[in-house]
Amino acid sequence: MAPLDQFVKSAWMLGSIAVVVAALYLAKGVLVPLTLAVLLSFLLSPVCDWLERRRLGRIPAVLFTTILGFAVLGIVAWTAVVQMTALAPKMPEYQDNLQAKLHSANDYFIAALSKATRTAGDIGQNLPQAEQAKAPPQGTVERPFTVRVLSLPLSPLQVLGGTFGTLIEALGAAGIVVVLVIFFLIRREDLRDRFIRLVGKGHVTVTTQMLEDAAKRVSRFLSMLFLVNLTFGIAAGIGLYLIGVPNAILWGILAATLRFVPYVGSWIAAAAPICLAMAISTGWLAPILTLGLFVVLELFCGNVLEPWLYGKGTGVSAVAVLVAAVFWTWLWGIVGLLLATPLTVCLLVIGKHVPQLSFLDILLGNEPVFEPKRRVYQRLLAGDQEEAAELVDDDLENKPLVEVYDTLLIPALALAETDWHRRELDEGRHAFILQSLKEMIHERGDQEEQAKDGIEDGNSPRPCILCLPARDEADEIAGMMLAQLLAAGDCLVQSVSFTTVASELVDLVERRKPDVVCISATPPAAVMHARHLCKHVRGRFPEVPVVVGLWDAQGDLSKVKTRIGGGATTYVVATLAEAQEQVRLLIQPLLPPPEKQAQPESCSGVLAEAHQ
Repeated sequence: MAPLDQFVKSAWMLGSIAVVVAALYLAKGVLVPLTLAVLLSFLLSPVCDWLERRRLGRIPAVLFTTILGFAVLGIVAWTAVVQMTALAPKMPEYQDNLQAKLHSANDYFIAALSKATRTAGDIGQNLPQAEQAKAPPQGTVERPFTVRVLSLPLSPLQVLGGTFGTLIEALGAAGIVVVLVIFFLIRREDLRDRFIRLVGKGHVTVTTQMLEDAAKRVSRFLSMLFLVNLTFGIAAGIGLYLIGVPNAILWGILAATLRFVPYVGSWIAAAAPICLAMAISTGWLAPILTLGLFVVLELFCGNVLEPWLYGKGTGVSAVAVLVAAVFWTWLWGIVGLLLATPLTVCLLVIGKHVPQLSFLDILLGNEPVFEPKRRVYQRLLAGDQEEAAELVDDDLENKPLVEVYDTLLIPALALAETDWHRRELDEGRHAFILQSLKEMIHERGDQEEQAKDGIEDGNSPRPCILCLPARDEADEIAGMMLAQLLAAGDCLVQSVSFTTVASELVDLVERRKPDVVCISATPPAAVMHARHLCKHVRGRFPEVPVVVGLWDAQGDLSKVKTRIGGGATTYVVATLAEAQEQVRLLIQPLLPPPEKQAQPESCSGVLAEAHQ
């Protein structure tokens, strides 16, 4: 019954998404002006708030902000139209120079293309003749005749409607947006409360947080994006003017506008001035300078200005922005392309605060969906040891080795062992994960150089530590990590293979006479295995301190210690850092004076025994 319920739930979700997308497409005539008005309200509301804090009334502040904002947009649009009108008559003058430059760079390509075109034309002209020659005679052949479709002349009203219809429609939409922005700004608190009451119902807190988060993110994003694009456009216009490209103001406005299109907008804006620079110049200096100008500006805005102004950014991944740009362009056209990023930010915020839509946060967000330890385990599970090692190396740049082991490798090892005991992990993958972890430990500890025979007789002046696996190979791997960390101090460490049975481990303790015994145990049966080995060691050596490492253990360790037993000389820890500190405290009284520590010793390092 569960699979059927899951299928019904998935079908219901897909159906709901399809209905929403269809509604967005069919109602775009209403939703586009409404969405523009909402986003412009987010952009202008900080200015209104600033004016109101200066003791200007709500309505005067809104009217002043709206009139100023749309007046600036109108002046910019009118300037662009004037610049385009002035540029159009000059285009034929640049045609010859542009063609000559293109010919000089692509002579072979143009010649080959022209030849192919002529050949295709000749074939097309000869084809009807060949078909006619092959056709059998059929008596009387009718000559083809030409048919012309004559349409009725348009009335003056139709001509006027066709000429100005689009302009009137655009002006009408702009007027609707202006009116909506004014009313949204004047009644913004009342609209917010009504939306919370309508949508939130019993979840007022969550809805309020969602609206505050969305308003803050979108408002900051739009403000910073507008400032960055304005800076980009002004700098591009000034640079093009100094290079000598005509109508530099037009290209600056175009650059500032098209940069609202994510990732590719600035390069689309650069195409026209680069072509124009090629057309007006006899050499290649002006086009190269124009291209270099846009490259430098994009690098500066993308790597310096945007990180400084955005801070943590919008939280939307780059792939989500590109996919959203394609989706909203298909849905609403060029307006959807310009609104793609802010609309995606709104969807991301909704996904963060509405549990039923949490998949939006996963699909659109740029935060990792896995914890670091699960990312390492997932890469090992997928057989990608190289990427898992890269994750460990990246963490090592900011954290000490013991912390990386405790937060990445030990949890990944525990996850692998848990899945292995649940029979969710096959034998081949389990062996690969354990071998990969061993290799990563060896690479970071360089145990090959440290393995020396130094504690065979147990008479070294330095403290000796014995790391014993509780039962299986995972316990040995964790013990290798602990031995590697302890070997960096003033002690001799031996890590024992898991193939050694319990009785042999006890005999090894008798031969080595260690100052501290460490028992390594990993989940899920860590307590049981550690208790069994600790009982064997305690039965013959009750005076030797024993540190039991129950790696990645959760809960109260004092209760676990009671289950393990062993008395006051048994210590239970859950992390390698705790084990390292506990061993340091135990061996501190045994360390030689500093002047003796400085003397060279023949027995130093880690003795690693591997019983295959």
